[in-house]
Amino acid sequence: MELKLQKAEHDYYEKISFDPFPCETMRENIVPDSCGDIARIVDTTGVVCLTGRELTGDGRFCASGSVDASVLYIPEKEEGLRSLHFQIPFQCYGEGQGDASCENLDIRGELRSIETRVLNPRKVLTRANLVLYPTLCRHVSLSVCTGVEENAGENIQLLREQKQTRVAAGVREKEFTFSEELPMSPGRGGAEEILSTRVDVRGTDSKLIGSKLVVKGFLAVMVLYREAGGRLGILQQELPFSQILEGNGFDEDCESEAAYRLLSLDCRIGSESAPDDNCTLTLSVSLCTRVTVWKRLEIGFIADLYSTAAGVACQTEELEISEDSQQSVRRQNVRELLETGTAVRSVVDTSISCGGARLDSGEWKIPIWARCLYVDESNQLGSVRREFTAAIPAELESGDLDCEAEASCHGDVIVNITPEGIELRFPVECAVTSSRRRRCLCVSGGELEEENQSREPAPSLILRKMGEDETLWAVAKQYRATREGILSANELADESQITPDRLLLIPRAR
Repeated sequence: MELKLQKAEHDYYEKISFDPFPCETMRENIVPDSCGDIARIVDTTGVVCLTGRELTGDGRFCASGSVDASVLYIPEKEEGLRSLHFQIPFQCYGEGQGDASCENLDIRGELRSIETRVLNPRKVLTRANLVLYPTLCRHVSLSVCTGVEENAGENIQLLREQKQTRVAAGVREKEFTFSEELPMSPGRGGAEEILSTRVDVRGTDSKLIGSKLVVKGFLAVMVLYREAGGRLGILQQELPFSQILEGNGFDEDCESEAAYRLLSLDCRIGSESAPDDNCTLTLSVSLCTRVTVWKRLEIGFIADLYSTAAGVACQTEELEISEDSQQSVRRQNVRELLETGTAVRSVVDTSISCGGARLDSGEWKIPIWARCLYVDESNQLGSVRREFTAAIPAELESGDLDCEAEASCHGDVIVNITPEGIELRFPVECAVTSSRRRRCLCVSGGELEEENQSREPAPSLILRKMGEDETLWAVAKQYRATREGILSANELADESQITPDRLLLIPRAR
């Protein structure tokens, strides 16, 4: 006879990270008629604006958008630094895996390198190399047996277990635009040309308040510009922002974390009320915030069962659960030398970015891309770039752990000029999430066997000791007794009082 079991349903999402994939894009660009011929390329910078994400029918990842490039150059027969601004579109594919249960695809892009070559004084070729990091959520619908129906009989004994896991309850996204007027420092000349613009989006807080998700952060903005007299200037500001997203369906005790993706970036001279004001810059940024909401899920299930009156044939299945989820932050100060090959007089601008962290031999390995714009001893502008790897000790517990880390290079950069070049010192941070993946057997079904009336009668009382690794449940199941009956017959309060040399009286159920 089939044993009727009670079941509990759990719906949640599982976050999956995939291997990064590269993307190369390039574009030829004509120098506008209003600009002079190019004598020398000084530097090229760019920001990744990722606007399209798609999981294709064959399971591949598709990312599209543009690299907003700024080419800094010295024109012929003119003084000072000039800039060309243009977009380099891209669309690329990465190998992945997906099915109908996969959704909420997210792809983060980092600019690994960008360089420009002069084809002729009026034409340039710019090549950009990106690294793209895809993640997605897989919907999980888990059904576990938690008990037996009332009419299954009072003779059924259940071994229940309870596990706690941290899972994604859902994902919310919102696109928004941020605009701000940036007054320039008093005493400096107004801006004649914006040479390059860079923003770093940093989230500071994410909370679920009632039915709303509230996220906060700031934009670290750096604008390199040229004044009317040819002097270079840098405007740096931190601009706070906040956004509210719908949080219906989530409990207030849920945790949340926000990530940001740049969609577009524009910086122009002047303000809305005074377009010709060259002492004010107007910044417009479009962003997409992605908030993942996490919850603690209690999963109770039947690990084993038997009947004291009849044999039971159990069907079991493997349940995989991540337990002991922990979040921590690892920090490391990095020191690196960028050799220039010429004596440096001063450093104009420095930028540092980092890619995805990977665990290797007990360390988090993080790719770092560093760039410096400088003035040499001949008063000529130059730039230097270097890619290297930073290592942060993981300090993880032993065992079967699932780990992932999000790396960032936020913080002050200390610049020292040395005879060999430019020495950089800066902090690198890894936000680490670790959990222990466990596999448990749980009962998925069972059938009561008909009792064989012709078998030999068994003794109603048994004396025996427990083995070293044996449990009271296993002993009770073997003789169709109950744990409570064995403890009562031996005048014991709980199983911990049973010693290896203790002779137990085991009353069999009649």
